[in-house]
Amino acid sequence: MRSNAPSLPDPARLAEAAERIRGSVHRTPLLTSRTIGERSGSRVHLKCESLQRAGSFKIRGALNACLAARDRGEIGNAGVLTYSSGNHGQAVALAGRIIGCPAAVVVPENIPRVKEEAIRGYGGEIIRCGLTSRERGARAEEIARETGALIIPPFDHPEVIAGQSTVGREIVEDLPDVDVILAPVGGGGLLAGVALAAAALTGDRVRVIGVEPVTADAMSRSLEAGRPVTLSSPPRTIADGLCPVSPGELTFEAARRHVECIILVDDEEIRGAQRLLLERAKLFVEPSGAATVAALLVHSARFEGRTVAAILSGGNAEPPW
Repeated sequence: MRSNAPSLPDPARLAEAAERIRGSVHRTPLLTSRTIGERSGSRVHLKCESLQRAGSFKIRGALNACLAARDRGEIGNAGVLTYSSGNHGQAVALAGRIIGCPAAVVVPENIPRVKEEAIRGYGGEIIRCGLTSRERGARAEEIARETGALIIPPFDHPEVIAGQSTVGREIVEDLPDVDVILAPVGGGGLLAGVALAAAALTGDRVRVIGVEPVTADAMSRSLEAGRPVTLSSPPRTIADGLCPVSPGELTFEAARRHVECIILVDDEEIRGAQRLLLERAKLFVEPSGAATVAALLVHSARFEGRTVAAILSGGNAEPPW
């Protein structure tokens, strides 16, 4: 990592983020599931970020970054801007509404309708561009230069990571005997935040494991290579929130230090987990959010006899009817 690059948030910064967003986001429940526990041979707790404001964990990082930037006087008349496959865009639009500034979101051409409508519903402006996070990021940089809007990146930003760390903090506080936390991985902001929080609060006692689609395995390949790597083409998976072509430098570094491993699951396994969550736990979860339960079921031998917290990262999916 470059010496002049932003650094990972330290434990004090993680604690500041928790205080900053307290009262503005939901402390989401940890629900047990006997069915999933029996099928996996573990004591399962579901961290329901699908019930979070704006439908995913993303509001934690987006709001923390926006509030911190406002306090530093960094947000001007043009407001805030981001690039997102959907959930972070919703979160930034909502954060803009909360702090009272305009918000614009550069989205992929194939954004799911439910996510586009939600962004507009929170007052965000939609700008379509390409299919990859790099294309969207480049367009956001152009717009920021033209307008002066402040970019709130989707994952590779210290305040965003610190905000996402509150998911891990709540799990450790509400489930002190947790052995394993499973987190889905896109760009790695949630994984990084959870890993940093678990390390700060438990000294790496808790095993943190990431979950990626087999066709969107940028973090897995990066950890194997010892550096961030870029996939050669846009990933194709039903888990549209887990499709960045490369992890961030900060998120990779947090994973390198504190993440035990990455588990890969395919689309059929994700669909099965999504269906099981709806049928038996009565939880409507998007494919990206169901990936952790897919990993728990398919790789159950890894978790036998353990107390496991599986993060259901979001619930912004097209209804199946």
